[in-house]
Amino acid sequence: MIKKINAMIVDDELNGVENLKSLIEAFYPQIEIMATAESFEQAEQQLRLHKIDIAFLDIQIGTRSIFEFLEKIRKIDFEIIFISAHDHALEAFKFMAIDYLLKPIDIDYFKQAINRLLSNLEYKYFANNAKELIGQLKLEKDKFNKISIPTLDGYGMLSIDSILYCLADGSYTNLSIKGNRTILASKNLKYYEALLEDFGFLRIHNSSLISREHIARISKSDGGYVVMDDGKKLSISKARKAGIFEVFKIK
Repeated sequence: MIKKINAMIVDDELNGVENLKSLIEAFYPQIEIMATAESFEQAEQQLRLHKIDIAFLDIQIGTRSIFEFLEKIRKIDFEIIFISAHDHALEAFKFMAIDYLLKPIDIDYFKQAINRLLSNLEYKYFANNAKELIGQLKLEKDKFNKISIPTLDGYGMLSIDSILYCLADGSYTNLSIKGNRTILASKNLKYYEALLEDFGFLRIHNSSLISREHIARISKSDGGYVVMDDGKKLSISKARKAGIFEVFKIK
C-alpha cells in the first residue's frame, strides 16, 4: 500500500481551495495537501519544491487556461483532476476518460473520481516496485555469473561468459569453453537451455545451444549456419531459422 500521497491544488478562489481540502481531509486522510497555488508561477515553484502525486487543477486561473501551464511542464509525472465552476467547460472530459470535478463539488462524484485515481496510483506503485525488484534481481544475477556443472565425479564451477556453445550428446552435454576446452556434463541439453537462456544463449538446433556473445558470423547459405569464435560451424535447423534470423535482424 502507498503510505502517503502528496497533492497540490491550483485554484485562484480561496473558498474552492478550502472546500476541496475539507473533503480530502474528511474522506481521504492518506492524501496530504503539500501545496496550494493561485497562479501558474506559484504552481511551477511548488512543483520544483515538492514531489506531487496528484494535482487538482482549476481549468481557468484568472483569464488564463490551465493548459498553458501544463504545456510548460516538461514532464507530467502526476495524476490530474480538473476542476471548474462551469459545466460546459468540462463537457469534453466526459468522453476522454479524464476525471473532473464540477463546483460545487458533489460528494459521491468526488469519491468516484478519487477512488479511480487511487487505483491508478496503486497500480503504478506496484508496477514501479516490480521493475525495481527485477532490476535488483538482474544485478544480483549478473554479480554471480557462475553455474555449477554436474560431471561424472562431482560438480565444477564454470563462468557463464566462458561458455561458447553446448552440444547434445545423448543424455549428456558437451560444453565448449574458451581456451579450446570441452567439459562433458551429466545433464541433457534441455537442462542447459533452461539454465542459460536468460544469459543470452539461443537454441539453434535440437543438438546445439550457443552464446550470442561468442558468435563470429552468421551465414544464410547451406540452409543457414553460425560460425563461433573458435571457428566451429554449427547448422541452424529449418524450424528455428526464421526466429534466429529475426533476433539478429537478418532478412
